[in-house]
This record gives sequence, C-alpha cells and structure tokens, in this order.
Amino acid sequence: MKVKLYRSATVGLESNKFKLLMDPWLVDGEYFGSWSHFPKYNIDSNLEEINSYDAIYISHIHPDHCSDKTLKLINKNIPIYIHSYHSKFLKFKLERMGFEVIEIKNGSKLNLTDELTITIYAADNCNPELCFKFFGCGDLEASEGSQQIDTIALIEDKKKVIVNTNDCPFELAKSTLEEIKKKYKKIDLLLTGYQNASPYPQCFDNLDINQKIVEGKKVALKCLNRSLLSIKLLKPNYFLPFAGTYILTGNLSKIDYLRGVPNIDDAFKYLSENQNFSKPLMLSSESEFDLNLEVYSKEYEKFDVNKYKKYLELISKRKFDFENDNYPDLNEIFDLSKSAHLKYLEKKLIFNMKFDTDIFIEIYENYIKLGKDNKISLENNIKLSNDKFVLYKVDPRLLKLLLLGPRYAHWNNAEIGSHLKFFRKPNIFERQVYGSMNYFHN
Repeated sequence: MKVKLYRSATVGLESNKFKLLMDPWLVDGEYFGSWSHFPKYNIDSNLEEINSYDAIYISHIHPDHCSDKTLKLINKNIPIYIHSYHSKFLKFKLERMGFEVIEIKNGSKLNLTDELTITIYAADNCNPELCFKFFGCGDLEASEGSQQIDTIALIEDKKKVIVNTNDCPFELAKSTLEEIKKKYKKIDLLLTGYQNASPYPQCFDNLDINQKIVEGKKVALKCLNRSLLSIKLLKPNYFLPFAGTYILTGNLSKIDYLRGVPNIDDAFKYLSENQNFSKPLMLSSESEFDLNLEVYSKEYEKFDVNKYKKYLELISKRKFDFENDNYPDLNEIFDLSKSAHLKYLEKKLIFNMKFDTDIFIEIYENYIKLGKDNKISLENNIKLSNDKFVLYKVDPRLLKLLLLGPRYAHWNNAEIGSHLKFFRKPNIFERQVYGSMNYFHN
C-alpha cells in the first residue's frame, strides 16, 4: 500500500493498482474565496493523474473536503463513497454534479477489490464546542441516523491498516477509535487532524492583538493534544498530521498569523516528543510513501516561513466570490432580516433556545438587533456596553447571501472562512446564541 499527500486532507491511496482518492480539495478559493493552499496546487497540469483514481471517499460536506471547484473538474465516471447520513444533502449534491454515489452504512465494511476494503464510521454527538466551531452542523430535527457531519474511515488490505480521522475531534471520535483498537491490534498509519478551522481568536475584536496571540497558542496546543490522544490510543506505526491546512486569502491575509495554528514541522516535533511508540510520516506535498517498503518518493522539505510570507502577500490581492456583487441597500437587508427573523423565532421555539443575550449585526453604521425579547429592530445609535451581547460584522454583500438562505450561503461556512467578525461581552461561548444564528435566513 502506498499513500500520497496532495494538500490538506486530500490524500491518495494505492493498493495492488487500485487507487482511492480521499477528500479532494485542490483548487484555491473555497469558503467564498478565503481559503488557499500553500504551496499552490496546479490542478490543470495534474488533472490526468487525479482522474486516474478508481474511486473517491468524501468524509463530509465542508468545502475543504468536498470542494465544488475541484469536483467540477473530476471525471464523473469515478464513483464516490460516503457515509449513509440521515440527511441526504451530501448525496444529492454529488448526484446533481453527475457522480454515482455509494452510501455505506455506519460501521459496515465494503469491498473495493478482492483485497481492499473501506469501513466508514460516524463520529456522533455533534458539539461545536469540541470542534472550535460556533455553529452546529447536525440536523437538530432528525430523530435517527448520524447527527455528526464528519466521519472516520478505516481502509485495509491484506497487509496494512489505515485510519483516517479527518476533522473529528478526539472527544467525539474516542468511542469509535476504541472500537477500532479492539478489532485491530496493529494500525499501520493514522491520519490525524492537528489544526482548527475556527474564527477564534483572529475574528474576535474584543481581544487585542496580544490577547489573540495568547489565545491562538492555547487553541493550537489543544489541537495538538487532541491529535496526541488519538496517537496514544491507537498506537499506530506511523502518524501523519493533516487536514484543515490553509492560509487566508484576500484582505483576510493580514490576520492569518493570528489563527495560532502550528506549522507542520512544529506538529511533527510536538507529537514525536510526547510519545515514543509512533513515528511521524514526514511527507511533503505531492510526495509518496510505500508502507510495505517504508520508502519515501522524495526527501522531506521543511516549512519555509519566508516563502509562506511572500505567497501570503501575493494572494492578499485576490477577491472573494461575493466581492463582484453589487452592494445591497439598507432597506433590502432589513426586509430580508424581518422575514428571516420569523424562521429564527420558529427554530428557537422548537429547540427551546433560551438566552439573555442580545445579538447585533452591524450594517452601514446601523445595527439589526435580534433582541433577547424576541423582537427585531433597526437601531442607528445604541449603547452596546450595558448588557450581554454579541456583535456580528460581515460584508453587506455576503450578509445578503446569508439572509437569502443556505442555497446561496451558509452561516457555518462564513464562520469557518473567517468572514464573520465578532465582539462579545462577556468573552464567553454561549452555544445557543451562535446555534440560533444557523436559522437566521429565509
């Protein structure tokens, strides 16, 4: 079995001439244009290789794992394997793009060839506090089936076993990983996420620069320790830190350094020094490792800080997807907000959401207020310092798309893409406040 790292969570596996591509995101500009690769991947010159894969596994619907811009270029004759979710949104989306989609029931093993199998597990008990996201991804109205957006894949042939945890935080994945460990005494490779895709701390204006740097280091350490827990539980022969690796594009490039994420060399160092039974799989982008022969296709290249800074400056000139749209006027935004507020109140009632925090959305030096009294109003001169509140700032063009609904833009993707700025008092996470915003749309 051979493994090849392309970018982020995009990894290729080959076993006895059968090739499986996982989570293809190879075109810059997901999350409305704010996420880019470093270094850039030239898909035009490599498309023949990508289309040589026999099958694709997609772990979940987030754009850095299920990239529209990438999938549009891929041969539609390649079948895609996904988890059998309660919600069929991922399945229907891929089918609309022209792919054959094969759903695999939770924990069921499926033969890809006579020797190669894949098993997909759901990481249930969705909780955005654990994945550093503020908006939950689960379907709160569903009564059965997987409610977690992410999955874990186990791929094996007659010689090797690979576990891919994707974006699953250890707290969610623990019971599944324990189940895997009971079945497989020997794991050859663990693919484990080591970064976060959160707006905290870089998008929180109630923190000054120094506070953001301190908070970023705390988040980075927490993410590394989660990877470490997965390594210690499975005790694989090799581990590869991956997934969620990106740099911010356009005018967000200036806050990229505040995300507090460790670079890959720091991750290798920390995860190697804090355990003594697993070896780091030190793969550079587009290099390959033969798990049977334990041989690399090329020597590892360390993260180059100077090249990173130069490239960050280059992509700071790029525009986001919505920046070619016309600016909406204030009346249009408030009219959309009033109709969106009806859905917002309905979902608050259904899910029994109760909180004493006001939500404000800044728009053209005015504020749309979603009051704790369940009323909506447009304010032009308010004092934010007296009560508990969360203030949102977002480009008016993106705000219009968010209010139009998930077909146009989703609050969760805007958050992950660092397009939302926050100011909150006090500086505490209130799950229901952010969860309620998932439903503020038409």
